[in-house]
Amino acid sequence: MAKPNVVSKQELIDAAKQCIVEQGLEKLTLKMVAERIGVTQGTVYYHFQTKDRLMLDVVKDVCERSWNEFSALQTKEFVVPEALGAAKERGGPDSFFHRLFLSLVVFGLKHEETRKELGALISFENGVLAEKLRQLAFPAQTPPLAEPSGSGKRPKTDPPNGETRRHDRQEADAGTDDADVRLMGMSFEVWAVVINAIFDGLAVQSLVSPELDREKVFAELGVFFERLLRKAGTD
Repeated sequence: MAKPNVVSKQELIDAAKQCIVEQGLEKLTLKMVAERIGVTQGTVYYHFQTKDRLMLDVVKDVCERSWNEFSALQTKEFVVPEALGAAKERGGPDSFFHRLFLSLVVFGLKHEETRKELGALISFENGVLAEKLRQLAFPAQTPPLAEPSGSGKRPKTDPPNGETRRHDRQEADAGTDDADVRLMGMSFEVWAVVINAIFDGLAVQSLVSPELDREKVFAELGVFFERLLRKAGTD
């Protein structure tokens, strides 16, 4: 295969996101991305081969950037409003992210490799959120999270496996009572799954139910999460 022109994969992903925002997901093509950034279509093909591969990498990029920013938040006062604001923006009816994600879910039902990569990405998100919940609820017992890798770059723990994060979590649990690492009877891992499922479900409702009062839902969710973390500090 021919060598690509001098352009990074990240630049192509950024160009693809601009194309989606301006033209819509349905019109996205490898040729459109190439024209946007001024390279040959073969250059884009070298990095992605198919539109589905490009869409998957766009989803990964958006997820990793948002979760890196989330990991950098250190206090309850900042985490809840910032996290809810990001989830609200990412899951809005006009946001391309969940349209893109759901398109890939449908594609993944018949393509095992895509399904596995989406599953690994969701596991990564759940792991980051579980660590942050643990850190906020029991800061004295929790080692600092790994430094975010910076814009667009992968975290030090590669999302598909998360072995470093699990190892750190096991060390944090060593010598503690099981009740000390639970919140209202649920582990942080389960809380993370539930919370991410809530946000994904709200995103789907936003796409198909224009009458959904998102302002009210997210405002009341903010009150719930603040009370939840406040309770963790008093248990």
